[in-house]
Amino acid sequence: MVINNWLSAFFVKEFQTEPRCFRSPGRINLIGEHTDYNEGFVLPAGIDKFCSIAIAPSGSDFTTLIATDLDEHCITNHFPEEKHSNAWSNYVFGVVAAFKKRGKNIPHFNAVVKSDVPVGAGLSSSAALESVFAYAFNEIFQCGFDRLELTRIAKEAENEFIGLQCGIMDMFASIHAKLDHVIRLDCRSLDFEYVPMKLGGNKIVLFDTCVKHELASSEYNTRRLECISVVDKLNERGENFPSLRNVSMEMLESNRNLFSDNEFKRARYVIQENIRLSNFCDAVEREDWSKAGSLLLEAHNGLQNDYEVSCTELDFLVENVKELNGVWGARMMGGGFGGCTLNLVAEEKVNEVVQTISDAYKNQFGIDLKYYIAGTSDGAAEF
Repeated sequence: MVINNWLSAFFVKEFQTEPRCFRSPGRINLIGEHTDYNEGFVLPAGIDKFCSIAIAPSGSDFTTLIATDLDEHCITNHFPEEKHSNAWSNYVFGVVAAFKKRGKNIPHFNAVVKSDVPVGAGLSSSAALESVFAYAFNEIFQCGFDRLELTRIAKEAENEFIGLQCGIMDMFASIHAKLDHVIRLDCRSLDFEYVPMKLGGNKIVLFDTCVKHELASSEYNTRRLECISVVDKLNERGENFPSLRNVSMEMLESNRNLFSDNEFKRARYVIQENIRLSNFCDAVEREDWSKAGSLLLEAHNGLQNDYEVSCTELDFLVENVKELNGVWGARMMGGGFGGCTLNLVAEEKVNEVVQTISDAYKNQFGIDLKYYIAGTSDGAAEF
């Protein structure tokens, strides 16, 4: 592999010793947005964009980290116990801390990092970084953890060391991904199954709005509280639901008088999204791209009108792309209020669709649209 050879050569020149090379992918979530914290289902896949590292024990009292993409070095003779700045190295030190918490003291090491996972596009570049170091430490220092525990370690690094209260999906996908498959992940039990998804003559195209509205974090918290409120109100009537996962549309509609308009809409979206996810799995297994695309559009409609986490830029992209020849479907991806749209596009039409939408977006907003073309990939591995 070209990147393996490049990383190894860079490492040898820098440290005069042979490394081992590992990589972990970024991820997309095909469908199932805002269902994770409602103990529902998500459908992520690893993408063919990776965070790759060359790594070896340093044999000294110092650790050296080199980020080739940032042209930054970090040299330390101790691993910090808590986040000390906004430096990218904190993601690595967070993983070290999570191993230590489990009784595994990581010796000093040298590592060279190179990533082609876009930062800030909602493709989980930080999860890929945490996941590849977790996997590499486990292999090099023979810690004996399985992939699920490595997933928990990577999540703990983000939650407790970095301080971002994300869910487990990003790290789970980065570590467990499988080529030509999506992962149907139960966010309550963490049970999962691989669902075949051979894209065939299609590509996943991600259009990056290049905007992030300030509403994102506050509205995210509001949505969580609204969903909890629906469950609480039903339980006050004598039910015993742990989350919206257990609430049916019939139950929601028959108790409509209990909820505010917003609460009802939020719950309706979550319940319907779990159903859509199951139907999407069936569609991609049958390679019924028309059905899969229509479910993506339904999901966007729910996110736009019921969950109300879309924005003008995202809606513009979905509305304009869905009319183009060769586009099966599209939706906003991620938490909302900016970021990317996910588009299922016939391969022979990709260039035409990209050009048309890029021109339209530039004319409408004066912003140069970024785009990424993604296939599926395997999860964390040595290469």
